[in-house]
Amino acid sequence: MRALTFCALIALGVAGCAGDSALTPKDAVLASSTGDAAAAARLISAYRVSMGLNPVTVDPKLNQAAEHQARAVAAAGRLSHGSFAKRMDEYGIAGYSAENLSAGSDTVDGAISRWKASPGHNSNLLMPQARKIGLARADANNRYGRYWALVLGQ
Repeated sequence: MRALTFCALIALGVAGCAGDSALTPKDAVLASSTGDAAAAARLISAYRVSMGLNPVTVDPKLNQAAEHQARAVAAAGRLSHGSFAKRMDEYGIAGYSAENLSAGSDTVDGAISRWKASPGHNSNLLMPQARKIGLARADANNRYGRYWALVLGQ
């Protein structure tokens, strides 16, 4: 049975983003990258192991799903999980999965720190079924500048 965990928007750095108006051409996504995924896996693994859970590794499919959503939220200028279940199906991700989004943090450690401080996002980081992660960031010329998407899966 597929269990999906959806997160609320984090309060730190994203308050009020749901009210953003239509985008202008200058709001285009400037770049996206999954280059921080290995660092995220190390940070998340250390945190999980300290809580008695297994470490996680980077998965290419989860990276693709994360990059898809990081680009989507950067282009929109606001955080939304969209059709999470459909996206997981499109990328061939089965089983337990969860997603964390953040905006405004300049570094991967900053995004992860925000997720740790948010009960819903922290639950995803500590999801017992998680074995793999994908992480992506997208940069845009808009209100928050840098957007992060983390997908955790079995």
